[in-house]
Amino acid sequence: MSECTGHATVRVPPPAIFVGHLVGALVLNWAVPLAGPRLTAFRIAGGLAVVGGLLPAGLAMSHMIKAHTTPDPDRPTTALVIQGPYRWTRNPIYLGFFLIYLGFTFLAGTLWGMLLSPLLLWTVTRAIIRGEELYLNARFPDSYQEYKSRVRRSV
Repeated sequence: MSECTGHATVRVPPPAIFVGHLVGALVLNWAVPLAGPRLTAFRIAGGLAVVGGLLPAGLAMSHMIKAHTTPDPDRPTTALVIQGPYRWTRNPIYLGFFLIYLGFTFLAGTLWGMLLSPLLLWTVTRAIIRGEELYLNARFPDSYQEYKSRVRRSV
């Protein structure tokens, strides 16, 4: 699989998976309308989900930058980041992306995003997280195992 001097084996860039699923939900809503409630509360929840998703993703990226490493899985990781939102979840960026995805589907007024969310989570786990975990385990064997024993995935 991944060598500890290389980078994680990720099949598709992570943002592309989330955007692809969002576009798919919107196209499905166009083809087979499944409108959510047109309530102001539904739209407010969507806006809050988008903002709520930007927080963990942004904080996680800032902690990666402070540690002089990259959130790009196609580049080598130079440090294992376990501070900030990484104290509570091993995947704060993907958690943030997921909340943003759900928020935009709420704002668009469709329930397809919620219905397709298990497929999105399965795709993210298979296409991204597994490869990243194999790489981090090879790159930081002892510290990553200890970290995994304390902190769960969020997606």
